[in-house]
Amino acid sequence: MKAEGPLGRHRTMHGQVVEWLGRRIVSGELGDGSQLPNEADLAAQLKVSRGGIREAVKALAAKGLVEARPRLGTRVLPRSEWNLMDAEVIIWRGRPADPQFLRELFELRLMVEPGAACLAADRITPEQARTLESAYLAMAEYAPQLPEREAEFVEADLTFHLTLLRASGNQLVEHLGRLLEPSLHHGLEASSHVPGGVAATLPHHKAVFHAVRDHHARAAERSSRRLIEATATAVETMLGPP
Repeated sequence: MKAEGPLGRHRTMHGQVVEWLGRRIVSGELGDGSQLPNEADLAAQLKVSRGGIREAVKALAAKGLVEARPRLGTRVLPRSEWNLMDAEVIIWRGRPADPQFLRELFELRLMVEPGAACLAADRITPEQARTLESAYLAMAEYAPQLPEREAEFVEADLTFHLTLLRASGNQLVEHLGRLLEPSLHHGLEASSHVPGGVAATLPHHKAVFHAVRDHHARAAERSSRRLIEATATAVETMLGPP
């Protein structure tokens, strides 16, 4: 029976190699400027073909994580070169939740979501309003049942925020929401773990929903900002000093 390599048995072999290396780069285990093992050694370590290693390195280079040069090998690039909006890079940064990642996520949300809520108050469709209401009601239902119903609560919370971005009627904002979906999921999951955090933020979700549904643009913007600030404050107590 063939021995199983360190990549395990799941996903495509190419995907496993990309993830195995990507996670180690993003976590800092393979730091800025460090050299990856040569192709032959890495292939032997991971029990894959050299061609598989070559393709994985190309995929990581496309994400800005590494640079491969003939005769010089492959080195890890500084974070300033990474494609931080790449879906896989977002996932690798967010799991396990990195404090700096969460802080940057809240900063981005504060720049985007209040404006999206303001637009949504003018542009939301009846179907989107029903989805937003259903998401809020599901959160209210599952909140007293945390942590047992955490998965359902976080899914409803994610639906609420993605629907709000979609209801803005701005395709770029909607696309940003889809792109950030994995990181939003991690951030909302983290906030659901904070003692008292859900109780503090649930009324703000309700205020956002009412303002958007009733087409009060400025109230929607203010309520969205208060919601994110309250969530950020709750999570900050869990993270501790920067």
